[in-house]
Amino acid sequence: MSANVGLFLLVGCAFCFFAKSIGWAAADELGEPRATALGLTIAPTTLTAPQPDNSAALRDPGGGLSLFLRNGCGACHTIRGTDAHGTIGPDLSHLGSRTAIGAGVLPNTEEAIARFIARPDLLKPGVRMPAFDMLPQTDIQAIARYLKALQ
Repeated sequence: MSANVGLFLLVGCAFCFFAKSIGWAAADELGEPRATALGLTIAPTTLTAPQPDNSAALRDPGGGLSLFLRNGCGACHTIRGTDAHGTIGPDLSHLGSRTAIGAGVLPNTEEAIARFIARPDLLKPGVRMPAFDMLPQTDIQAIARYLKALQ
């Protein structure tokens, strides 16, 4: 037995002896009821913060999300609830609920979004987003329709 364990036992026994000699008694020795646990069940919780519902991000009837991801837009932009997790460009999760786009230079319409996707440099000088005017117009319109639907 190590010296620390022996010392602990010696101090513990001395305390018990001292407590009994001065009249300390446990609650059950005095006839007092003991505290009991209430037996409550605690439901498991998650450690993640609640995310706002953006079910429109998952609906993609026109293929806009697929085109958005396939053309690399998700490398710069985030759309919560999708595979787009970029941090360079603005979060587009609720683009459709904004009143303007391009830092306020254009109204938030499908046509304006499509124009911005095609040639952002013509609409907002100094923008870092590359032009996507090489894409077919139908693809640009599908992406714009999808983004406008994000509320």
